[in-house]
Amino acid sequence: MDNEIILLNKIGLTDAEAKVYLTLLQNGSLSGYEAGKLAGVTRSKIYNILESLITKGFILYTEYESNNKYAAVPMSEVAERVEDETKGVLSDLTERLNIFPQKTNLDYIWHIRTNGNVFAKCRDIIRETKEELLLQIWIQDLPCILHDIQKLEEKGLRLGIVIFGAEDDEAIPLRKYCRHGMGEEKKAEMGGRWITLVSDMSEVVFGQIISDTIAEVIWTESRPMISLAAECVRHDMYFYKSADKFTDIMQQEYGDDLKGIRNIF
Repeated sequence: MDNEIILLNKIGLTDAEAKVYLTLLQNGSLSGYEAGKLAGVTRSKIYNILESLITKGFILYTEYESNNKYAAVPMSEVAERVEDETKGVLSDLTERLNIFPQKTNLDYIWHIRTNGNVFAKCRDIIRETKEELLLQIWIQDLPCILHDIQKLEEKGLRLGIVIFGAEDDEAIPLRKYCRHGMGEEKKAEMGGRWITLVSDMSEVVFGQIISDTIAEVIWTESRPMISLAAECVRHDMYFYKSADKFTDIMQQEYGDDLKGIRNIF
């Protein structure tokens, strides 16, 4: 139940509260003593935890003979309430905090960690893109921003997209893109996946996707960093445009998989 506990932590429960809630969800109505025993919570703590869960709206109770009985509120009801409350809080915060000026100096290089935060920033940037988006991304990470890229396609914006790690016969639901070969070699060279995203030549997200949860990525409006990242994407596009046109000649020179082109020294 570790994953469920982590998720419940994110909506306001402590580890102990999450264990008790899950115990009630799995076993139906229980006395406080029974809930504590099954959840592995001491008798001295269980009633405070149950009271907290009642206050937070995760469980209900009824007076039953000499002992109260407790039951979990279905997750669907909890989810609906948490969603409504969160929307209300975020709306209120947005209204209240928009009065403060933007003081972030984006010429600095700002670090973003964890995949969730990285791709949330990418989606936000893509939605604000007005003219041009340049992108290098691995096929495993494409679903995180695919929907927003497809919306840019529908608007007819200039898109330069390079996909790493896709199999030759793997379908990619985009109209125009380049498949970057030699994926395993690049991954070994770089130590993992990475992402480069340049929007309207005004901001860039660049860095390494270390695992499915961990990332080390930068975001900046520094002009030199934008120019460097944009040129990396364009360079890949130049190469694969040439490779498509002169495939036979390049394969004769560098091998069927073109790996020989990497021998630059």
